[in-house]
This record gives sequence, structure tokens and C-alpha cells, in this order.
Amino acid sequence: MPTDGSPQRLRIGAELRRLREAAQLSGEQVARTLGWSQPKVSRIEAGRTAFTVKDVAGLLAIYGITDDVRAELLGATAEDTGEGSWIVRAGGLPRRQGSIASLESVTTRIRHHQPIVIPGLLQTYDYACAVVAAFGASDPDGVAAERMQRQEMLKSDKAPMYEVVLDARALLLGVGDVDLIRNQLRVLADRAESLPRLALSIIPLGAPVSAFATSGFTIYDFRVAESPRVAWVETLAGDVYFSLPEDIERYSSLFESLQKVALTPESSVGYLRSLTVDIERYLAVPNPGGT
Repeated sequence: MPTDGSPQRLRIGAELRRLREAAQLSGEQVARTLGWSQPKVSRIEAGRTAFTVKDVAGLLAIYGITDDVRAELLGATAEDTGEGSWIVRAGGLPRRQGSIASLESVTTRIRHHQPIVIPGLLQTYDYACAVVAAFGASDPDGVAAERMQRQEMLKSDKAPMYEVVLDARALLLGVGDVDLIRNQLRVLADRAESLPRLALSIIPLGAPVSAFATSGFTIYDFRVAESPRVAWVETLAGDVYFSLPEDIERYSSLFESLQKVALTPESSVGYLRSLTVDIERYLAVPNPGGT
């Protein structure tokens, strides 16, 4: 890999510098945290040296950015370095804890499938707290507050097209009491009707399926022409990213198949309203100590 600055590398370096400054960190602080020399940070930001996906992932972990910005910069780095897939390990440095408003316009389209839980961009505050607490987060309120701030992106004029396919089982995750889940479903239906850039489709309980996914995934399309599309799969041990065209095609094809299995967005709102009325029947939890 050449060490002279390619146009892509120059752009990535400039974005990394902007993110560091937005996080109010000095180059010296970043270098010390990562065990690097300060000149290495400066050379990366200037695009004057070769850097890897691992290098960029380490920087982004410190800056605490949103998932779409992370995916765009990692995908661009992977294309520049010839890496087609990579893993960003979970744990350690802070991850997904911030929001950089100046970069919210990086995506033009987000496709998201979830079989287990309602996505963070569509969660209520109480539901978000319950979910992240069940996941073992040390500061559920802080994470929930960040998600509420992040959701403002969907209301902006620059909002990406957000296509979501939910398995109905995700609507019934018992992370809270009946009132909490009912309110979440009511808000979800309201947003599906009111947000012009949201297309929400639901796969009903017991529906015949010709396609399914055992884990959630997200596909990002970016405004920057040089950046490849990226598919992201979140796991307990780390985040897995794919950017090779054949991998993106596999995920895109699966998403299209899931949309065909699901109800239309209009029918999905009706399904949500009906489920809200009948939610007690699905969330009845037997007493394990009873007879």
C-alpha cells in the first residue's frame, strides 16, 4: 500500500481530525490513550501515512460516534487498504456513545432488519433504558438519552431513507411491564405514520416465510460517492463489517426477500395498533414459583 496520500485517505484524515476536535481531545491525549506517538496521529489526520481499519477503529472508539459515521469511515478505509471485511472488537474504550451532528448527513439510505429487538432509532426512552440495562450497560439512562438525541436525525430535511423490517417477535421482547411495551408499540405506530422517510414493515407472528435471518443487520448507503456500501452485523463480541460487492449483494438480496415476506408499511401500522390493544395476552408471564 503506498504511503502518499490518496484522495480517499486525505478525506478520511480530515474527518478524523474534525471528530477529534469535536470530542475536545488533543492529539497528545489520543496518542497516549492508544499507546501511539503524537506524530502518528498527526500523520493520519493529514493523510500522509498508511493506516489500517484497526487504526481508524481505535480512533473512532475514543471519539464516540454514531453507527453510520463509523461504518462510512471504516468502509472507506477498507476500500483504500483493500480489506473487504473486518471486526471491531467490543468492550474496552467507549463505543457508540456520542453524536456528531455535523456528520449526520453521511447516509442517503439505511436498511435495517431486526428479529429480536426494536432498533435504537425507534425506541422510547423507557424502552431504551430497559433494553440496555438488560444488555448489561453501566449507564442505561445515559445511553437512552443519547439515543433520543440521535433520533432527531430522522426528522431533519437531510434524513436518510430508513427502511426497517421487524420480525413481530421483536415487538414482544419482555424487557418491561405491559404498559412500557404498549407505549413503545403505540409510539412506533405513530412514527411509522408521521415520519416521511421511515418505511416500517413487520413480519407477523406465524406468517409463512420464504426467507429469514437469525441475526439483525444494517446496510448503509453513503452520500460520498467514493465510499462503498457497508453491511454491519452487531454481535456480543464485536461489530462485523462487510464492504465487498458480493457480500453487499447477499445482504441486499436477503433484505428484499424479507420485505416481500413482511406486511406493507400501511398494513404494518394496522398490525401494530391491533397488537397494542391485545398486548396483555402475549406478555402474560407465568409465576415460576406458582402452582
